[in-house]
This record gives sequence, C-alpha cells and structure tokens, in this order.
Amino acid sequence: MNIVIQPRRPPSPRPPSKPVIAAVDGSAADRAATAEAIASARDLGAPVLFAHVRRGPSTVWGRPFYQRRLERALRKGRDALAAAAAQARAAGVEAQTEILEGPPARRIAELARSRNARLVIVGPRRRRPRASVFRRVAATGLPVRRASSPAKPAHA
Repeated sequence: MNIVIQPRRPPSPRPPSKPVIAAVDGSAADRAATAEAIASARDLGAPVLFAHVRRGPSTVWGRPFYQRRLERALRKGRDALAAAAAQARAAGVEAQTEILEGPPARRIAELARSRNARLVIVGPRRRRPRASVFRRVAATGLPVRRASSPAKPAHA
C-alpha cells in the first residue's frame, strides 16, 4: 500500500468583486447616495467604494494660500469618506475609500471603468447638466443610478 502525501494548497484567490461606487462630498445629497449605495451593495453582495473628487485649488494666490486650501479640501474629503465608510461597516458591507482630483464627472467615470464597477450611484442634485457625473458615467455604458432626493424637513 502506497501513501502519497500532497502538500496542502492554499485556496485560490477570489477574483476581486465588482464594487458599487458612490461619489461623496459631505452634503445632504451625498448622504442619500451613501445610503443607496450601501443598500445596493448589500443586495448585490458586493463591496462599496466611496470616492471623493476635489478640484485642485488655484495656485494663483501663492503657496501658503494653496496649502491651506489643499489641507481644508483634503480634510473635508477624508471626513466625508470616513463617515460613509463607517455607515457601510455598521451595515455589514465591506467599504473602501478613495480621494481623486480633477473634474468630478470625468474622474468618477474613469474610476468606474478602471474598477469595472457593478453600479455607480450619484447624488440627486444636478448642477450643470452637460458636465453631470450621471451623464458622463452613463456614456461609458456602465450602470448608473441617481439617488433619490433626501427628505426635506417639514416647516412648522
């Protein structure tokens, strides 16, 4: 009787799951997108990737002014991302965060393509229709959904 001992093979790594991407900026619209992205990720069994896109501050006013604006913008982005990620983790959804720089519509579309996003959720507000994140991402052929508007408080 021959006994063959084979080394134990580690489990093959799972291919990365396609994330649900949500653009966040700390606004009420962002909170609606965050909640919808978490619910969608949970339903799809996917991780959620929260992205904050900031435009680069102007260097016209010199280095100290630029540095203060940059620090303020990064702090705002980190705070918004931390709040969204904490909300996702509390709901039992794996969360990742990323800060990007540039035109928001273009950068979110690029991120969605590079991560092969399952779904992109954007806030309900509309600033400039031609440059909207919703239109830019939809033009890539990726699924995109606009979050429902946050509830407005009733006036007494």
